Amino acid sequence: MVNTNICKRIKRKIGYQVYHRYSLCFETETDGFIYGEITDPFDFVEGCTFDDGFVQAPNGSRASVIWEVSEKPYLYTCIELEDDGWGVYNVGVVKPIKTREDLIFID
Repeated sequence: MVNTNICKRIKRKIGYQVYHRYSLCFETETDGFIYGEITDPFDFVEGCTFDDGFVQAPNGSRASVIWEVSEKPYLYTCIELEDDGWGVYNVGVVKPIKTREDLIFID
């Protein structure tokens, strides 16, 4: 388990955003919110059934997202909102992600 106090101090000291080295998928932009990939969901022939990423808000702040395929869609908080972050959220989607369009139009 990561000590969040250490992470916060490092972030303040070096000035990096959370997930600063991971790319944003600009095609997913909706009302200024953009999905960012931590792992590549397009490396799977049959489609990706789970992944982790983040969502960047219009002000540049970010929330972690852990998603998986499930029978019914869901969204719940895994780690609560903190002073310097939006927290971590678990999301259920109903079909594997095979293409960028699947990522953009998640049911």
